[in-house]
Amino acid sequence: MADQEGEDLPLTAEYAQTPEQLEAYKQYSMCINCLLCYSACPVYVLDPDFLGPAAIALAQRYNLDSRDMGDRFDVLSQDDAVWGCTFVGECTRVCPKHVDPAEAIQRYKLTAALRSVLPWSKR
Repeated sequence: MADQEGEDLPLTAEYAQTPEQLEAYKQYSMCINCLLCYSACPVYVLDPDFLGPAAIALAQRYNLDSRDMGDRFDVLSQDDAVWGCTFVGECTRVCPKHVDPAEAIQRYKLTAALRSVLPWSKR
């Protein structure tokens, strides 16, 4: 991150968030990497190149984090990423932590669609 003068802030600086900013991504940060979502995903069974529900939910976690400046558009907007999902929703049903990877995928589909129509928008 950069300060108002364009200089990089030290790595020891704290980046405070409001409760609303935390709430935006908190659900997706609860993943325990059990990979049950992959075993329940019919798309992943048929296409092992599909990025998969846990990876997309993790990417969405960082996309929604106000402190993160990364851009995952090139990876997530591929055919074997969010567009490969057929929205069966089994990934969400089996998640023991209620992460809801299906929602993360659908939310990013909307983001990707808006960015392709409005390419100057960032998020």
